[in-house]
Amino acid sequence: MSLRKVNVNSTTGEPDALGLTPERTVPVPAGVTLGRLRVAGLVLPVLFIVVIELVRGVLIEKSFTDYSPNLILAGITIVAMMVFSVIMFHLIARAQGETASVVSDLRRRQREGHAFYDVLLRISNQEPLADILALVARHACGQSSSDHAAVCLNSAATQSVQLDPTMAGVPLLRSTICIVPDADGSYGLHDAQWLRSLRASPDVQHSMEIEVHSSERTFGYLWLGRSSDVPFSDSEKRCLATFARFASIAVASAGARESETQAAILSERERIARELHDSLAQVLGAVHLRLRAITSREGAVTPATELELTELADACEEGYLDARRAILDLHESSRGDRTLLDSLRAYLDKFGAQSGISTHLETTLEEELSIPPRSEIQIIRVIQEALSNVRKHSGATSATVRVAAENGTLTFVVEDDGRGFDVMEGLSEHGGFGMHSMRERMEMIGGTLLADSASGRGTRVIAGIPSVPARAPVPSI
Repeated sequence: MSLRKVNVNSTTGEPDALGLTPERTVPVPAGVTLGRLRVAGLVLPVLFIVVIELVRGVLIEKSFTDYSPNLILAGITIVAMMVFSVIMFHLIARAQGETASVVSDLRRRQREGHAFYDVLLRISNQEPLADILALVARHACGQSSSDHAAVCLNSAATQSVQLDPTMAGVPLLRSTICIVPDADGSYGLHDAQWLRSLRASPDVQHSMEIEVHSSERTFGYLWLGRSSDVPFSDSEKRCLATFARFASIAVASAGARESETQAAILSERERIARELHDSLAQVLGAVHLRLRAITSREGAVTPATELELTELADACEEGYLDARRAILDLHESSRGDRTLLDSLRAYLDKFGAQSGISTHLETTLEEELSIPPRSEIQIIRVIQEALSNVRKHSGATSATVRVAAENGTLTFVVEDDGRGFDVMEGLSEHGGFGMHSMRERMEMIGGTLLADSASGRGTRVIAGIPSVPARAPVPSI
């Protein structure tokens, strides 16, 4: 199998404003044009007749006196007309071939133009990235007469963009993901091992990779494979380079939109946290202190009223603590200036200071986590909710958050030494809202949630997310 790697900027010509490489202008056919054929068809017969008359008048009539000169002249005329006809038909066929070549090239460019327009329209409409990349691979396969095509994104790209909203931010950790169009118009997601197997199969005799990159970073590559060993032509390379450029624009645009969305979410969380601090938290704190002050005055109220005021003060205190926890949760949820593990460490320190519960982070990972922002936010919110349950219900003195990755799954465990609870009751329809909320959050990002607990032995909440997405095809574009 022959494998050739072509950079998107390696073609001839200067790039335009979009960074695309224009094709050279098709030259005018070098052979005889139709205008020249018209002139030849008019002039050559006249010249031929003039030559015949000169030969007959000057040479033949002076040298011969019988009928043989006329026969000779007729023979020469017939042979000359046959040669002339052969030459003219040859020139006409040559002109027709060159014209057909120009028409074929124009039709190819027209098809390429429609394909380019289709891809650019999808990009401008901000359709899901996986849909656009599948369309790029499908058009590239059709325009180059290939049998297989895929757009493969490296781990850096899959960590920063969301391929499809239906995947809800499923993390793609340290993996290369290939978007492969199917015959029915849908597409499948495969890993690099699948592509290596396809390359090694007898179905692929010749293939080519075209790098997909921006001016700052590389996103992956566009791969094409053929069952025949026919090399790719220069025009096909130029066309595929343009498709690779469109793929890089789509990935960069999706990354920019993802960053803008997450920045807006974080900004809104900060705003809500400030409003809670300036309004609800301060009001609850002030009401709690005044109620405590009233109940502490000797003889100020009757015993029954004092009991009610104490209950109200307890409720205000609990509400005040919940408001402070909500402010902390909103403020510490996936801050843009911190990594996930740094955000968890900072949150656990502040949670321990507020709740009086000793908390710490344990991890077996040798490198920093890098998962899509949507998944990161949901993971932190699940851990925050689990720790909130520890503070409210467990009576624990310590809690531990463990992070590990094994068997293709990234696992987050929140464990406490509290009183525990009945898991079946907690997950039932009549159970607490917290467990249902955590489970729904994990389902949104393609993860799972398990609770391991029993009365008297503490609780373990285990959240897991897959490191690679399923290979089953997703809805068609």
